Amino acid sequence: MFDASGALPATGNGLAAPSTPAAGYGERHVNVAGTIVRYVAALCTAIAAVNLVGWLTQTRILISIAPGLPAMVPATTFLALLAAASLWLCQRWPAQRGRTALPAGVILASASIIACHLGGTAPAPFRFADGGLESAAILSSSLTASMFLMLGVALLLSTARRHAMLAQCIALAVLLLALLNLSGYLFRGTFLFRILPGRGTSILTSTQLILLAAGTLFLRPGAGLMAAVTGDLPAARISRRLLVAAFVIPGVTGGGAALAAYYGLYDAGAALPLFVWTMIVLFLVIVWRFALRLLAVDVARSHAQRELQGALRELRAEHDRKDIFLATLAHELRNPLAPISAAAEVLRHGGGQDAAERERIGAIVAAQAANLVSLVNDLLDVERVNSGRIALDKHVLDVCDAIAGALDQVRPLLARKRHECQVKAPSTPVYVCGDLKRLVQVVVNLLNNAAKYTPPGGTIRVTVEPSARTVALTVEDNGIGIPADLMGRVFEPYAQAELTPDRAEGGLGLGLSLVKRLTELHGGSVTAHSDGAGQGSRFTVTLPLMSVVGRG
Repeated sequence: MFDASGALPATGNGLAAPSTPAAGYGERHVNVAGTIVRYVAALCTAIAAVNLVGWLTQTRILISIAPGLPAMVPATTFLALLAAASLWLCQRWPAQRGRTALPAGVILASASIIACHLGGTAPAPFRFADGGLESAAILSSSLTASMFLMLGVALLLSTARRHAMLAQCIALAVLLLALLNLSGYLFRGTFLFRILPGRGTSILTSTQLILLAAGTLFLRPGAGLMAAVTGDLPAARISRRLLVAAFVIPGVTGGGAALAAYYGLYDAGAALPLFVWTMIVLFLVIVWRFALRLLAVDVARSHAQRELQGALRELRAEHDRKDIFLATLAHELRNPLAPISAAAEVLRHGGGQDAAERERIGAIVAAQAANLVSLVNDLLDVERVNSGRIALDKHVLDVCDAIAGALDQVRPLLARKRHECQVKAPSTPVYVCGDLKRLVQVVVNLLNNAAKYTPPGGTIRVTVEPSARTVALTVEDNGIGIPADLMGRVFEPYAQAELTPDRAEGGLGLGLSLVKRLTELHGGSVTAHSDGAGQGSRFTVTLPLMSVVGRG
């Protein structure tokens, strides 16, 4: 995600951002940063224009804010205008050729002023500040020119993505130095004032440098130093708040302490310990507050990781079940295809000459084709139910009609396995509102399940027990039962492939899943119970009871 310099890949508008917004940084942040840069450039241009008007009209407040303070001279204004134009060009047209010309101009102009100071001579008509006399021809101070030189280098480096980290470090150094210069005005008569503002760096100049340095930082908001504080990730949000506190609290506290000492609320010697103590208290409160937030974030992250691990385990288990299901599907489809293929070979080689032989071959093909149709219908029904595309043709019906229709379908299987099927139902009709075809399908699947997993000669009991508002339809067998560790998964799709100890009767494991989905579509529920392996099983379908007298 980061290159060797700490920069992030550039986006289409030329500002660096992560290649994937999902990483916590997106187009919105690029747009916000671009807006900040444009406002900074416009504000700096406005300050420079106002300063020039002040020199033309000799309005003191527009030159140095107050009498006796260093003035922002036109040479400095020219440097500020060049830097503001560089910001605008680098943000507005980042890929345009010649975008390095203006930053190079800032470097060249400021370096020329520094060279003049080092050489001790200023070319006409310019001159150095002398004896406190001010004029429009005065050159910028060496300190001011040095900060603009650093700013020009930062702007030039910002045009190359790989140098974003270094550019931001230089811009941050300029910003901090300009802030220190402003703080010097709070301590007039001290060494801090003489060494910084006293060298000729005005309030307006320091303000310009702070704004221009901040704009340079935001030229590449998703790269270098700024990558740690931009974006929507919790760490970035916390870092932004801490940085704001780190800038605002010392400034407000130091300014308050200086003003209090200036107005005699306490002596100047007490200002430093009071300032330090106040800073300790405030930062202790802030750090502790954000530590608690980080703790909450860590707890939430740990919880999310546990949920993710659980989801991954479920996904792997589902993947394994699907693999087993696909193998089972291939096996089940091959079973009916083998006798169909054998029957076709018999016919191809001249078999089925007499009517009895043809009837036997036809019965084999019909039976196996019916098995294929049943498998395909189960697959289609599961897909329709899962996608919500199944429609019920509901009307008032007797539950016993559904049981009778189901018994007609499963009677050949019961006979083949020599099972005894006992039905216990009230002598009077038990009415529900439902789709007869789908309710028959529910009972068929339950009876098929009981017949398949009950050894030959077993007993299957079907019981209908109405209550005040519901009716319970129970299918119970004395078969192989269900182990306790598998009880919670009997209604999951494809679970049969794992539950079956042998594959003698086949099936795709979709029957009980269909029972559950179709029952729920009828407003009911289904439960399963088994005392364990070899203890038989019991499935109970509960449906809402209809209070009617006649059939619908």
